[in-house]
Amino acid sequence: MNRKNSVALIASSLMLVAVAYGQTWTPLAKTPNISAYNPTLLTDGRVLVQDGDNFDWWILTPNINGSYLNGTWSSIPTTPGFGPLYYASQVLPDGRFLAIGGEYNFGTIGWFNQGNIYDPQKNTWSPVNAPSGWNQMGDTGCIMLPQGLVLVADPLSNQCVLFNPASSSFGAPFVNGKADGNDEEGLCLLPSGNVLTVDAVNTPNSEIFNSTTLQWSGAGSTINNLVQASTEEIGPMVLRPDGTVICFGGSQHNSIYNSVTKTWTAGPDFPTSSGGQLDCADAPACLLPSGKVICETSPGFAQAGVEFFEWNGTTLTQVPGLPTSAGDTSFTGNFLTLPTGELLFTNQSPNMYTYVSTGTPDPSWYPAITATPSSVDPGSSYIISGTQFNGMSGASAYGDDQQNQTNWPLVRITNTKSKHVFYCRAFSPSTYAVQTGSKIVSTNFQVPTATELGPSTIQVVTNGLASAPVNIIVGPPVKASTVVVYQGKYLSGSKTDVAAVDGKTYNAQSVMTSAGQTVSIEADFFLSSNQVSSVGVSASGAAASGVTGQVYLYDFVAKTFVVLNATPFGKNQTAISGSSSTNVSRFIGPGNEVRAILRGIVPPHISTVPFTLKADLIQVYA
Repeated sequence: MNRKNSVALIASSLMLVAVAYGQTWTPLAKTPNISAYNPTLLTDGRVLVQDGDNFDWWILTPNINGSYLNGTWSSIPTTPGFGPLYYASQVLPDGRFLAIGGEYNFGTIGWFNQGNIYDPQKNTWSPVNAPSGWNQMGDTGCIMLPQGLVLVADPLSNQCVLFNPASSSFGAPFVNGKADGNDEEGLCLLPSGNVLTVDAVNTPNSEIFNSTTLQWSGAGSTINNLVQASTEEIGPMVLRPDGTVICFGGSQHNSIYNSVTKTWTAGPDFPTSSGGQLDCADAPACLLPSGKVICETSPGFAQAGVEFFEWNGTTLTQVPGLPTSAGDTSFTGNFLTLPTGELLFTNQSPNMYTYVSTGTPDPSWYPAITATPSSVDPGSSYIISGTQFNGMSGASAYGDDQQNQTNWPLVRITNTKSKHVFYCRAFSPSTYAVQTGSKIVSTNFQVPTATELGPSTIQVVTNGLASAPVNIIVGPPVKASTVVVYQGKYLSGSKTDVAAVDGKTYNAQSVMTSAGQTVSIEADFFLSSNQVSSVGVSASGAAASGVTGQVYLYDFVAKTFVVLNATPFGKNQTAISGSSSTNVSRFIGPGNEVRAILRGIVPPHISTVPFTLKADLIQVYA
């Protein structure tokens, strides 16, 4: 539908519902003079924004403290001949960005099937061919399936197709039971891995796409008619942490789909403003970290005078709007969840804001790290594992015109001393499934070359929720030259085994001493220079429950080892680190030698049972 010139200026007023306070909108400090459209979070923490209906694209990079409000903007290469508006888009598993189709191209309506892929590593665009027989692709819905394939729906038929990121190509189109045409229909990923859509033609019906069998089937009546009769426009769908999907209507009606019981219930209607009956036709919505969902409405499709509401699962509550709300229309709006927990809002203008709401997330929604390297080198790649890495939802939603879901993990490193923030390039997540619970999932990540060295923390961030930080060391490490086992028997391994995370362990058996059951593994290192400001040691190991791990550096003046840190060993591998920034020369011996110890100990009053200390990594950093 031609929407570009259909805006009428209508004064906005408060709804006849309670207004919730505590929600705040904050303008970005600096923005380029563009028609900001389709804000998309890249896997390295940056945000890609298009100058809508034009060929220039921009990157928002958070500042060194992780702030997007005070971030910097830079332009990237243009896409000559490709200046789309209202098209299909997805961030691919390797971090590239796919954009294909367009209701408009440089201001001309025509439903174009051109496509391009942006590679953030190379900072280049490359063309991609449209699916076979699809000559027009405006208003095209798409979504990432759990296995990493992109489901794309043809707006002019009931065909769908899969895009394979590995080959950068589309497969053969299929129908597989789709009941009606896909035009105006959005797509929502469910906890089952299947996809929900609400029919825009066969109202008030809904359908489910099985991501394993690739078959469509009926999902029942939405009870309320969610489609605007005159335009066939519909609203966005957002999955909440409780498994329900709030389906906002292109009409004044809303409905809720329960993905557990597979049933529909009627939701509350939007109220009427002084401008007319509010609806959510072709408008944005987004899951907040608190589990609430915010949406933008207009008094009739493409009419000015927007109002914002939050849905908490029971109540639809109006929240404060923007200074420009009286002249804005909801179809221009887009939301994006930022790693900070803020939402970024754009509306095809230079005006960009972050939005923060009230409410506290449930602890079970957060990602949790179960395995990570205890030391990482800038420029190198690693694997990190844990639970809930894909979040509770795709979060951001619009419909068939724009997609920027964030159900994949970001990896963030924060330097302990400076507090500076560095986002790694995440790639090849093990799944895109949401609400994965206790299932262990993973992602690969590459540490930026500019990451500051020294003690740091690592976190996984999804949909604005960050895992508990885990201590790591950012190298490069000094390699061990010799390894000695004290108060225990050498069982296996070599000096290289404690200098790299390679799947091996250096094992030592404890023996009884006056201090209790204890074992120590010493690794000796030689620095390239003694002109350093601090010396530290990082060790990664595992032992039985109740064993305390300790790390030491040798004081060459006092001729004794000095304890830097102690922490209980857990069931899984535990990283321990400590450093000294005073009297540094005391810890550097002849030939720039540094001696470090990883020790495990159980006092005799707790246990006299021998245990095995497994050291996977010991390193010195300077």
